[in-house]
Parts: sequence; C-alpha cells; structure tokens
Amino acid sequence: MKREEKKRITREKIIQSAMYLFAEQGYEATTVHQITERAGVAKGTFFNYFACKEDIFCDVQLMFAVEEVQKIKDKPGPLIPHIRNIIANIDHQLKLSRPLVLAVCQGNLTNANSIQNMVEQIEELTEALTEVAAVGQERGELIKSMPPEMIAELAIQTFLGARLLWSIGRGDEDLSGHMAITFELFFRSIAVHP
Repeated sequence: MKREEKKRITREKIIQSAMYLFAEQGYEATTVHQITERAGVAKGTFFNYFACKEDIFCDVQLMFAVEEVQKIKDKPGPLIPHIRNIIANIDHQLKLSRPLVLAVCQGNLTNANSIQNMVEQIEELTEALTEVAAVGQERGELIKSMPPEMIAELAIQTFLGARLLWSIGRGDEDLSGHMAITFELFFRSIAVHP
C-alpha cells in the first residue's frame, strides 16, 4: 500500500471513530483519547492529522455534507427540499450549541494546517454542490442567469456566515430555525418561480 493511501485510510479511521463517538455521546463528552482508542491509533497520530478536536468536528460536518449532497443529484423530485433536509440533519445529528459552533469556528482559523484542511474540504463540497446546481438548472428548477459554481459558492458562504453569526449570539435561538430562515431567502433567490 502506498504511503498516501495509508495516510488517507488512517485519517478516515479517525474521522469515522469521531463520528461514531460524537453521535453516541455528544461532541463535548468525547475526548481525543477515546477517538484514538476507537480508531486504533496513537494519540500522536491524531495530532499528525488534526490540531485539535475542533478540526475533526469541522471535517465530520463537511464530510457528511459532501456525502449527502452527492446522493441528492440522482434523487427524483425537486432538489431544494433535499438540500433543506441536509442542512437540518447536520444541525440535528450533531446537537450543536452556540459555544460549540464558536469553538469550531475559532479552532478552524488558529493555524495554517487547519485553514488548509478547511479549504480542501470546502473545495470538495463546492464541487459536489456545483454538480447539484447544474442538475437543478437542467431540470429547470434553478435560475440559469448564475453559473452553477457561483450558486455553490454562495450556498457555502450562506451556510458558514449564518453559522458564525449564530455562534456569536445573532439570529433565532434555535440553530435549525435560524438556518431555515436564512436558506429560505437564499433558495428564493436561485429558484425558478412559475
């Protein structure tokens, strides 16, 4: 097995272990030690891939979003309700609180490795969303006056911006409600209205 492939598999094991533990006992109760123990790697190995627990949490969210977005382009029916479900599921699945989201935002911007990792994850999500936007345009659901890449970029900006503002105390108390209102305005701007 090539070195890069081994690194990818190790990183994936760490992420999968963290996802399981976050879902099972919540983010705040999960420790790096528990994640490494479940993944079968040394604690030092964890820190070769992630600077802190917040980094892995960001990866989990983005990985979940990419997987879910890739699934919806082949689903029948309108795309926007499927996208709404993904947004709601991220929030419900991870039981997010304002302090947690703020810590994740801060953690993602603390060092060059965290920033680079986030950039790579966002690029992957942008590719997936671009494909979905193109399908939506082909189906006549989304406006064609904006390139699919721009729709994808704006969706990510909307998501990250809404999350950041919510984490510092702005918007609806409930994150799901805050995201629903924010994305309702976004969807209205990209949807073809009969």
